[in-house]
Amino acid sequence: MLDIETWLETTGLKVAEETFINAPPPLPYINFKNKPDIGGADSKNCISNSAVTVELYSLRIDKISEDKIEILLNEKAIQYSKEHIWIDTEQMMETIYDFGITEKF
Repeated sequence: MLDIETWLETTGLKVAEETFINAPPPLPYINFKNKPDIGGADSKNCISNSAVTVELYSLRIDKISEDKIEILLNEKAIQYSKEHIWIDTEQMMETIYDFGITEKF
């Protein structure tokens, strides 16, 4: 199965699942969430459907970092939605990617 953290690290950005243990690194960085749904047939689990959210945090819309993430998604032909949200209290931009990954194992 795809190791999402390692896959996202190929962008060259710092990556953490859910949150960084200590203080977050300097911007830009990525947090992600993975919600797998495991199932199958004939009393055997053999399919994983994962709902994944990738959150890119940056000072402003960061086209270079967005391109790095979108290259990964496009290489695997993963359909995704994208949204920008300004976080006023933190004075940073959040770019959210939502997508699903289906894998057989």
